[in-house]
Amino acid sequence: MLHVGFAASRITPPVGAEIPGLFDKRLATGVADELYVRAVVVSDATWTVAIAQVDAIALPNDVVRIARARIRRDTGIPAHCCLLAATHTHSGGPVAELFASRADKRYLAQVTGAIGKTVARAWSSRLPAVIGTAITHAPGVAFNRRFAMKDGTQKTHPGKMNPDIDHPAGPADDTVTTIGFRHAKTFAPLGCIVNFGCHATHMNGVEFSADYPRWVVETLGSAYGEGFGAVFLNAPCGDVTQVDNCSPRAAEFGPYWCERTGRAVGAAALLGLATMDYVKRATIDAAVTRLPCAIRRGTPAELKQARAVLARRALDCGDAEALYARELIEVERMRRRSPRLRLEVQAIRLGDTFLWTVPAELFQAFALHVRAQSPFPKTCGVELANGYHGYICTPEACACGGYEVRIARSSYLAEDTGARIARAAARLATALHERARKELKQRDRKRFWPTADDRALDGIRSLESRGRG
Repeated sequence: MLHVGFAASRITPPVGAEIPGLFDKRLATGVADELYVRAVVVSDATWTVAIAQVDAIALPNDVVRIARARIRRDTGIPAHCCLLAATHTHSGGPVAELFASRADKRYLAQVTGAIGKTVARAWSSRLPAVIGTAITHAPGVAFNRRFAMKDGTQKTHPGKMNPDIDHPAGPADDTVTTIGFRHAKTFAPLGCIVNFGCHATHMNGVEFSADYPRWVVETLGSAYGEGFGAVFLNAPCGDVTQVDNCSPRAAEFGPYWCERTGRAVGAAALLGLATMDYVKRATIDAAVTRLPCAIRRGTPAELKQARAVLARRALDCGDAEALYARELIEVERMRRRSPRLRLEVQAIRLGDTFLWTVPAELFQAFALHVRAQSPFPKTCGVELANGYHGYICTPEACACGGYEVRIARSSYLAEDTGARIARAAARLATALHERARKELKQRDRKRFWPTADDRALDGIRSLESRGRG
């Protein structure tokens, strides 16, 4: 039988701290809504996994490393069983060293400590649970932001109703995957994990905000109460935002659009929770692989031009060319220190549901490819998990250019990285599926995955019987 626990901790920085995520330097003037770490810990007789949502634009690699070490010290959960993911809110605290942004060491320490403490609290609060997963949809709130233009080029955000747009250059997946947990004896709702892919760029102002994931959590809480745990995991959406460039309406920024997206995703999750089947005999599993990936190199001419730009122009937050010149030089310094990095691709199985991670902003086409290759009935990608290594773009995007492709600390890995990550994730899915198949074959030769008639609803039936008596 599974056991599950949820916990949450506030991590909102003080007003006046920096908000990363844009080219301009933003200092917070207030708090639109609080930032949180939200965690769930799930265990069976063999494995324990921890999954944490952090309301931040990204999680630096050192934060992940230190937080995992503390989790292992306090709970015994090993590093490869800890999934720590940023929601990618562009209205979060100062965690990023990128463009005009600077990380705050004290805030990084606060976030690191909060991750460890929140997971430890979730671990200590575990209760016997049944599990279910449902796939629903939230149409009309997420759109691909890259477009093939009539002249054969591609552009990121070419402008609403641009007459030169030919067609979107990538997909926009409206799938919402919800993994729900109920108490094994009383069948009371305990919490859920929600997976959906869209940039958290709705607010983009000068107040701290968790962006639309806040409304996902609040929508679930309004139905099930304050004690209901919720963890939101952003699916790969490196090229997907809430902006519909093919609609004449005003740009979809601000509180209304933030709530709109969150409520739509939360409503889809509620539908999933209301209709899913729960099973008692589910088990869990985890695995990880690390891919050596090359850092791209600017040409000698590009590096010379970058140095010339910085020599004659002051580094101004509003000067994108100067900022990119510095980024190119910083990436070259990274490459000289270590021309190859090892990227972690993690896999976690919860019952019949497969989660895989990438420590980057991954274009959505890769996630759809992994889902198509996966032998699992439900497959979810999670981006910006367990570290940060910038954008990972499709070969077509790399050939056609655009914001996401330009060399910077936000985009510096070799062009074949995305395809290699997708293959690695598919291999992990196959490996975990085979392990589960062997495990379940030994236990029950009649079924592959336990289903709802495996006494998952005995709790409800017995309670109803007592009520009638």
